[in-house]
Amino acid sequence: KACCVAVLGTILPFVTGALLTVIYGRPLMPDGVSVGTALAPTSVGIALRLLGEAKVLQEDFGQAIITAAFVDDILSLVLFNVLFSLRGDFQFVPVVVFPILGIVFM
Repeated sequence: KACCVAVLGTILPFVTGALLTVIYGRPLMPDGVSVGTALAPTSVGIALRLLGEAKVLQEDFGQAIITAAFVDDILSLVLFNVLFSLRGDFQFVPVVVFPILGIVFM
């Protein structure tokens, strides 16, 4: 469940930011991708603090929220990697696959 939430938590802000950028008349590349990437990360620190203060960090849903936030941040780092590689020659395997494999096998 947490991984599904994390993927949606990364994709939805990315797509929304990119679409709004295009609606406002800016190009999708690189402006839309930049805005979408900037909106994708979550704040694990704020989530930890709020859940800790509410004393629900040890509950199942608290753990799911924290797990989703961590996975969301990792996916956002991959998005930033893709964004930074757009200025040069974009190669899918070294830019996307290798970072994800590194995270999986960490």
